[in-house]
Amino acid sequence: MSTVIQARCEAVQTQAGGVRVYTLRALDAPAPFLDSLRPGRHAALQHPDASGLVQERLYSITRQGEGGLFEIAVKSSGRGSVSDHMHAVLGEGCVLPVNHVSGEITADLLLGLDSLAMLAGGIGLTLPLALLRELERLERGGRRVPRTTLLLCFPRIGDIPFLEELRQLAASADWFELRIHITREDIAAHGPFVPGRPSQDCLRALGEPQAVVICGGHAFAQTFREHARACFPGAIQHIEAFTPPAAAAVQAGEAPQACRLEIAHSGQIIEARSGQSLLEILEGVGVAIRSQCRAGICGSCRIRVRGGSSRLEADFCLSDKEKDAGYALACCTFPTSGHISIDLKPGA
Repeated sequence: MSTVIQARCEAVQTQAGGVRVYTLRALDAPAPFLDSLRPGRHAALQHPDASGLVQERLYSITRQGEGGLFEIAVKSSGRGSVSDHMHAVLGEGCVLPVNHVSGEITADLLLGLDSLAMLAGGIGLTLPLALLRELERLERGGRRVPRTTLLLCFPRIGDIPFLEELRQLAASADWFELRIHITREDIAAHGPFVPGRPSQDCLRALGEPQAVVICGGHAFAQTFREHARACFPGAIQHIEAFTPPAAAAVQAGEAPQACRLEIAHSGQIIEARSGQSLLEILEGVGVAIRSQCRAGICGSCRIRVRGGSSRLEADFCLSDKEKDAGYALACCTFPTSGHISIDLKPGA
């Protein structure tokens, strides 16, 4: 919908790992918007970063309440991001815009399955948390829910938000199992905790789930997408990524190179340097381009590369046929050098 909805912060709670939970209330919102605030979907919030630049960022809706209430969980990054600034200034009574609600991974998508695996790293836990809360609610209401295993990856036990809630659910729900891999803390295996990163053998131990939900940073989502394909070739995959491809990984071992972007139809020329995504370059010079997730999930920043040298990082929505035809996502495309021609309206 085109009308921006205002949301007022009703409460703030602190969780482990630099996470804060904001309870927001949509103000004067029409019924279709209120119905859209379903756990597992994303609220596109508008808020400035530490420099004052207003940006749109997506946050998973982890709980839905009556009267337009919904919750999001926001992790501080320490890099002056939008999330950091929210931690610094957003408190009870503050109002911020919600541009839209998007995303299709909800509990309804999982009903009818017999078995489900969810793999999450870091703040990617918010999507499985939202789904688990909804599955628990539905199961208490008499609905049949899938046998579900959640495999988490965290550096340290003290970094895990919502840990007690997850452990209580695992203890009380016979359909839910929790496994937590601790990657940077020397621990012995006990309870749900397992030392080290999960291997493909760890995934195979989950059995043969009919569907897999994967949620985390871009590298996490890419890695476990491939692992899940190898271990569960017949499973449906539902993937969310919450960070863009890392610029540092793109530039490893190479100095930035001069490049020139030409925008088809308009003929506009943009002088740039390698190391940034096309999305970042275009936004930096004020060229209008649609974007939402910034992580290769939603496909909003779809473009066509007509010539030149670029490095393509993994995305999670384009088919091989589309890629062979030159289609790409601006958030996952990194010009390397020389002259690059791009079409911002590939479907026109």
